[in-house]
Amino acid sequence: MVKITLVSVLHSLGPRFPVYPTSLLLPLLDQHQGDVWLPAIKGSDVAALRQHGKGAAAQTLASLTAGWCDFAASDVGATPELDALANYDTEMMDNLLMYWHSPAKINSPITDNLFELRREVVDEAHGSKLAAAWEQQQQLRFEQIMQGVQAGRDQLCFIEVESAYWLRQRCCETVEITLVTPELG
Repeated sequence: MVKITLVSVLHSLGPRFPVYPTSLLLPLLDQHQGDVWLPAIKGSDVAALRQHGKGAAAQTLASLTAGWCDFAASDVGATPELDALANYDTEMMDNLLMYWHSPAKINSPITDNLFELRREVVDEAHGSKLAAAWEQQQQLRFEQIMQGVQAGRDQLCFIEVESAYWLRQRCCETVEITLVTPELG
């Protein structure tokens, strides 16, 4: 069975969480035999992965920009939904500062659940157009990865922590693959 290894990257959140240095991710590149995927997003961790030998040859996942919503980027006071999102973001960051005390917590089901819930609040605040773009781009990413799976190659995918839950769910629903979450740190 083909393996898909999914690893969260923190990109712009990285400076707030020094417990998850890029040096923990680089050995995964060294050990991997197969396709490597990196997100089309800026961040020091993604840049460091791209500079690594195998990371330099990595394929780029479809961008999530069309459906993306940055933390606390909403117009507070514009609508009750945007207020709810701003409040959720503030509370979530405070909770993550306490919860992410080890690298394993960043790639945990609890983290996935928090970001999935956040996405529901985002969709409620910003409407169906943003939600549809998010789903479409996530599906495109899944199809990109599955091309390598169908060719019989293992996949190593570095995914934004905010979106990792979506791919993990899809991979768990797909019988021809084994989903791997590496132990880090």
